[in-house]
Amino acid sequence: MDFFLNILRESWNLLVESSVYVVFGLLISGLLRVFLSPNSVAQHLGSGSIRSVLKVALLGIPLPL
Repeated sequence: MDFFLNILRESWNLLVESSVYVVFGLLISGLLRVFLSPNSVAQHLGSGSIRSVLKVALLGIPLPL
């Protein structure tokens, strides 16, 4: 029983520690949604060409950091 309580406690601690980053990411994505139109994003990143794939890859590199 103590093992399961430790798992729940550590899961809660992980959730609390990561919540700041989740809220920050939601704030940034909301700002991007307000200032960038979906059509312009789709035009630059959604064509399926090699160039758009490279753009998406370069934009996605900082996400885990």
